Amino acid sequence: MEGPVERVERTGLVDREFHNIRELLELLMSEQSPTKQKFRMKPSLQWIPPADVYETETEFVVTMDIAGMDRNDISVFTDGKVITIRGVRSEVAPKGQKVFHKMEIRVGPFQRHIEVPVPVDSHNIHTDYSNGLLEVRLKKKFEPPEKRQIEVE
Repeated sequence: MEGPVERVERTGLVDREFHNIRELLELLMSEQSPTKQKFRMKPSLQWIPPADVYETETEFVVTMDIAGMDRNDISVFTDGKVITIRGVRSEVAPKGQKVFHKMEIRVGPFQRHIEVPVPVDSHNIHTDYSNGLLEVRLKKKFEPPEKRQIEVE
């Protein structure tokens, strides 16, 4: 059975290996750049969950596939122009020693910024997380046409 010390040592080793691989990739990409400008990769190893983004007559909707998460590990923010969805998916495999034959389920932190191309009411937002899908719905803001007199020049 793996104890906390072994887990920390293994995690540290994995972190160092990823750091070394990232440095090597940055060096290779920089050498291939026409300007020889230093290439920098994102410092974190975040994953990007898939999302569908669409609008209906009355709403702007984002549906994101983030199965296997607890709703308390998901945050949604908006200023009416951008929706930011972030969270952390914990490892799904049971604890203990194991030998992976495939490792395709992404875990760890994620963050998505989704631009909102239509006027919405940022105070009228509804979220629902069920069956592994997060749905975010913002009501569109409809401003009646303003009648005004235009001065002729």
